[in-house]
Amino acid sequence: MNGYPPNPDFEEANRPRQRRHGLKRFFRNLFLLILFVALAFVAVRFGPNLYKRFFGDGNTTWISERFGEVLKEKNELVVFETTLTGQETVSQNAWLIGKVQEVLVPYSFSISFVIDLSPAKVSVDLASDTINVRIPSPVAKYQKLTVDESKMKKYDWLYPLTPERYAEIKSNIEQKLYDECATKQDYLDAAWNTAVKNMESLFKSVAENSTDGVTCKIQVIRDDTLTQPATTLEESIAPTATPKAA
Repeated sequence: MNGYPPNPDFEEANRPRQRRHGLKRFFRNLFLLILFVALAFVAVRFGPNLYKRFFGDGNTTWISERFGEVLKEKNELVVFETTLTGQETVSQNAWLIGKVQEVLVPYSFSISFVIDLSPAKVSVDLASDTINVRIPSPVAKYQKLTVDESKMKKYDWLYPLTPERYAEIKSNIEQKLYDECATKQDYLDAAWNTAVKNMESLFKSVAENSTDGVTCKIQVIRDDTLTQPATTLEESIAPTATPKAA
């Protein structure tokens, strides 16, 4: 048969060619792998921004429709307001990589303490010549977080910060600051002291400017039962069920 027995010289001559083909195949596969990784990285890193640039910044048409409007009376007295300024740093870590995102959010946070005057009660004690004013405790309301966007910094080269994630960060910061301020005893005490001073000044001015020249003491009393739901007479005297005798 042709080629048999094998020619040792021919096999020896083919070995360098086989090695060259093997090296070419290895480097080609390595190049394709690197290219694939690079394309995947570019797609993850710049894909959302490129999509927004090409498809999200076109002409925008606004159509506003109003389906209702509700007006409510508010008998509230703002007695205290505080404003905090600071900066929150939010970091995101990934396994094996470490920190992949960091956002620095400079903010200004304001919150008011108000007293609902709707359930307030006023009574006169003629024996002690005193006007008793009962009002509930002040509560925290109308919080507002303002972010200085011009000074906001982000490091998100590996993990881009999305608008949804940024909105969530700001919402969490606002809730955190509200929880901190709404229960801070120093603020609650200052709000109550201001409420007492305002009530005393108001009723004292009314009494002094009355035609009868009334002069009396003003006593402001904290009464949180005013804001509790009132129980009806039927509920208070409702008999308890008793089991029937066998």
